Amino acid sequence: MDVEQLIDDTVDPALAKWLRKWPNAIEALNHISELFGDLKKTTILGDVGEQVSISGLVHIGKGTKIHPFVTIQGPVYIGDNVSVRSHSIIRSEAYIASNCVVGHSADVKRSICLNGAKMQCGIFLGDSILGASARVGSGVITANRKFNQTEVSFIDADKKARKSGREFFGAIVGRYCRLGANVVTYPGTIIQEHTWVGGGCVLHGTFGPDQFVTVKQDLLIREKKRVKLRSGKGEYEHV
Repeated sequence: MDVEQLIDDTVDPALAKWLRKWPNAIEALNHISELFGDLKKTTILGDVGEQVSISGLVHIGKGTKIHPFVTIQGPVYIGDNVSVRSHSIIRSEAYIASNCVVGHSADVKRSICLNGAKMQCGIFLGDSILGASARVGSGVITANRKFNQTEVSFIDADKKARKSGREFFGAIVGRYCRLGANVVTYPGTIIQEHTWVGGGCVLHGTFGPDQFVTVKQDLLIREKKRVKLRSGKGEYEHV
């Protein structure tokens, strides 16, 4: 995916300039370490709640709220006016730009989240990029490694499989995309700008731009007899 599908006019000009250095979004992900080159000391300008664990080099911007029981393992950059909800873990070269939301119990690692990206509770974002104002619903998983631990491939614009050069590679999600609850993306999935993905989809390949992807589900429904379940203390109950 071209990096222009990630950027809009809310993105910090310096970050947009850095992204435009690379011929595509995968190359930007390959060079994510560069985003932390100027991070020489921990800077906390926002509000950090109780029982927050911070280690390594971390930047937390103005107006940002880190809720209680969050773990941050640097190097990590968190911009201005970000909300990181309780029990989340932000780790290992996560770059979260301004005006983002990281939901309760989210796990974000070695990923770039551009301005206005929002993630709901219980998600995993690993070795991935979220474009500007992308939305990720509760329970979304960007699987980032194959079972056999070999190099991840992706599908290019010509619908041909290409090697990424990466063993860990989650998803590239374009600007203004929407991923519904419990979406799972296989390693190397690319979702181009303005594409919506309905809840419960399992994706592998390249989708969009400007598509609405949903899953067709056949439900098996049959009658059942009413059963009155026993109450009381069971083998594993302590009441």
